[in-house]
Amino acid sequence: MVPTVGEEGPALVMSRKASILLYEANQTILRMMKFNLEMEGFIVVEAGDPAEVARQVAGQDLDLVLLNWTEPGEGGVELCRAVRRSDGVGYLPIIVVSAPRDERERLAAYDAGADDIVVKPFSLPELLARIRAILRRTSPAIGGRVIRIAGVEMDIDNGTVKRDGIEVRLSLIEFKILRYLMENAGKVRTREQIRNAVWGRESQIEIRAVDVRITRLRRRLNMDTRPDVIRTVRSVGYALGDQQARVRSETRPDGAEA
Repeated sequence: MVPTVGEEGPALVMSRKASILLYEANQTILRMMKFNLEMEGFIVVEAGDPAEVARQVAGQDLDLVLLNWTEPGEGGVELCRAVRRSDGVGYLPIIVVSAPRDERERLAAYDAGADDIVVKPFSLPELLARIRAILRRTSPAIGGRVIRIAGVEMDIDNGTVKRDGIEVRLSLIEFKILRYLMENAGKVRTREQIRNAVWGRESQIEIRAVDVRITRLRRRLNMDTRPDVIRTVRSVGYALGDQQARVRSETRPDGAEA
């Protein structure tokens, strides 16, 4: 959930969610991958067999096809070709997730229309990054997760921050602190809450480190002349914004040195 404060308060800028066709014959893996993709804000259309892939490609408004196959042979390559041959469908990017293949099989998948190949085992963050990278090229209207509050704009997926349209370079820790405050706009967050959210509950970082980082973050955001958007609540902690946030239901599907 992303907080919002009135008309001028926090806003999560979004056009629409990306729709992904997920092919996976194993129902257990299918459910797991679908859950993870939906948690990242994507709409997931299921396909458990090649015939279902063809039906969904023809009948759904899709942004990307994710083909997950394990068995060697021509089946996966033919599936790519089938997607490319679909009538009345615009260009659909295809990501293939497969078991290790030799070069010949990988080249065959690319020749059949695959835009990218992710070889198992893979990390979920890597797969998500590849999906978003392709969507930025093929469906730029979808965009990323952007939060705007009081002249501060944070693009969560690209890891960028702007103040009144001017880019602000932050360290990774500063970015995480700002994101936490923006996602809890209007609410006072204690130093301990900020430490736990940014460094983790098991961290041995001293509480005073939060104050040091907040001071640096303020300096970068304010650019020496702009009003301070971070409010200090004496003996408690910090807040971004002055009003109590109201939570809204819209959600969507992180870049500097620490």
